[in-house]
Amino acid sequence: MSRMFQLLGASVLAVAVAASASAAPAQTTKAPAQTTKAPAQTTKTPAKKAAAHSVTGTLEKYDASGNSIVVKTAKGVETVSIGSATSIRMGAARMAPADLTGHTGQKVKVRYTEENGKMVAQAVQLQGATRTARAETTPKAPASSKGPVSRK
Repeated sequence: MSRMFQLLGASVLAVAVAASASAAPAQTTKAPAQTTKAPAQTTKTPAKKAAAHSVTGTLEKYDASGNSIVVKTAKGVETVSIGSATSIRMGAARMAPADLTGHTGQKVKVRYTEENGKMVAQAVQLQGATRTARAETTPKAPASSKGPVSRK
């Protein structure tokens, strides 16, 4: 019985506190004005992330001395620089920039950003016919459609 009075008293107290908090207007206190000025802080605004663009076409050539590729598109020829962070792939396989010389004439999709008026590749995706060991194996002969063969 005393447990019930304790719970009843606690709930009445909680309701009273909630009611008084919602009925009382919010009071704000103003901090006293500072008489000394803080030294001027120079904050750098974060540089805007360059928007990524893409170009799709045919890989014309890889220029090792300029570390760039030339892509022939429907609109013309585009030259895109290859950076050290550029990801070059053919399917799931990663490639080195020097490997691009053997893939001229293949379809390519290049995702790039413009830095100082120059197109810098972030990702180069070669879209070519890649043969795997599984694709090179001869296909199995189709199974007979006459049904199961019983063995005696």
